[in-house]
Amino acid sequence: MLYSTLFLALLVGGAVSSPTSATPHCNDGVCGGVCGDGIVQAPNEQCDLGAKLNGAPNSGCSADCKTVPVCGNGQVEAPEECDLGHDLNGKPGSGCSAECKKVSVCGNGKVEVPEECDAGPDNGKPGSGCTADCKKCPVCGNGTPEAGEECDLGEANGKPDSGCSKDCKATPICGNGKVEPGEECDAGPRNGAYNSGCATDCTLCGYCGDGLVDHPQEQCDLGWQLNGSPGASCSANCTTTNTPCGECGDGIVQPGEQCDDGADKNGTPNWRCGKDCQWASGGPVCGNGVSEWPEECDDGAELNGTPSSRCTTTCTLKEPCGPPRPPVCGNGVVEYPNEQCDDGYMNGMPGSNCTTSCQLKTTCHHGCDGNNNTTAPRCGDGKLDTATGEQCDDGEANNGKDWSACDASCKHKTTPGHCETCNPNPFFNKCTITTSCIVTPGNRNYCACRAGYRANGLLPTDQRQFRLAFAGQEYRVFVAPGIECDTLCSSPHPGPESCQEVPVRGDC
Repeated sequence: MLYSTLFLALLVGGAVSSPTSATPHCNDGVCGGVCGDGIVQAPNEQCDLGAKLNGAPNSGCSADCKTVPVCGNGQVEAPEECDLGHDLNGKPGSGCSAECKKVSVCGNGKVEVPEECDAGPDNGKPGSGCTADCKKCPVCGNGTPEAGEECDLGEANGKPDSGCSKDCKATPICGNGKVEPGEECDAGPRNGAYNSGCATDCTLCGYCGDGLVDHPQEQCDLGWQLNGSPGASCSANCTTTNTPCGECGDGIVQPGEQCDDGADKNGTPNWRCGKDCQWASGGPVCGNGVSEWPEECDDGAELNGTPSSRCTTTCTLKEPCGPPRPPVCGNGVVEYPNEQCDDGYMNGMPGSNCTTSCQLKTTCHHGCDGNNNTTAPRCGDGKLDTATGEQCDDGEANNGKDWSACDASCKHKTTPGHCETCNPNPFFNKCTITTSCIVTPGNRNYCACRAGYRANGLLPTDQRQFRLAFAGQEYRVFVAPGIECDTLCSSPHPGPESCQEVPVRGDC
């Protein structure tokens, strides 16, 4: 007994007390040894490590020689809450402090104080809602906007016009009347309506005749009622009268002309347009597949009003955005109905052909600039100049574009197998009177022949005519701009078997 007492005393770091310094230990008159003499004596002593060790921290023995718990011995003893031994107590994730008190364990799947959450092995994973250190974090898609999220609509995230993306970022809602990032305009429930100025997809919409120069191919626009009228500075196809002016019979409707089908057709018996470029047979016919002023469009009776056509059955655009804003002379925009020109701050100054009241000073005829100086031929002036080596010239706005057969250097395009598209603007598409420019699957525009007809003078397999895998229109033949379609197919009646001699092009 004495040897073990001496060993424990040395382990704790003290020395064995002298028996002479201790006092007898009595309980209810019964004395049983001296507490502090280092000798455990019944019946009143449970332990005795000597006067210096009794009551010392983690000695296991109190000052009155009673056994007490030792935190760190690996045994849970009252009032300890836990004890994993001195090697584990207080270590991260052990669950037991150095004082043998229970502490939370992040990752055990139990939410313990002071944890905000605990998803066990999923902590820190996307969508768990809990970080690796058991702190709450937002979950995009739970329907509740949380810190760091701009929105959260749950399953509606990322759907069109929901206003919230899949990563919980706010997105524009076309139709709410607010112009948001990514939108050009938003007129709310009036999107696409006449005079709204905004299409149903929240983009600014315009066309030749709306009174605004709002398209790269427009050089001017006085509104459909003035474009092409006598004395107006803008033609019916929104080109200025001085680039070039043209004449009756050139196939282009110019100011003062109601129609122009070219010198070879104007004035022929029973033809719609007279030699003076005025209507000879009562004016335009909606449904004949030709956009004739004042029609806004005409894809033909069988296509007008269908989903594939941008044209209604009354030959108006499905989404008219006119009429223009009230004209402001001096803003640099030629606006219907009172302005003939507008050079902005240059109005009335030398070098400008526009007065301070936005009326033309002079009228230019046959290829001249604003000061009546003759302009030298150049590629892009819209006039074919064979003397300079040009093979074609559709103007700077069109040369090299997909719908033009002319490249940027005024040479004919020679790309083999190319499926030539047409410009959807009815004033620029170059489809002949026998075809109409319509939109097809893939959102490409092609010149469509009338049902049961194919190209004139071409073999059925010529790449300039083709059919498409176009549901409901499998029989229709499409051609490159400028090609006539007046040849009946071998089986001309509309239906699945019509025009089978023309191959289907999968690359178009």
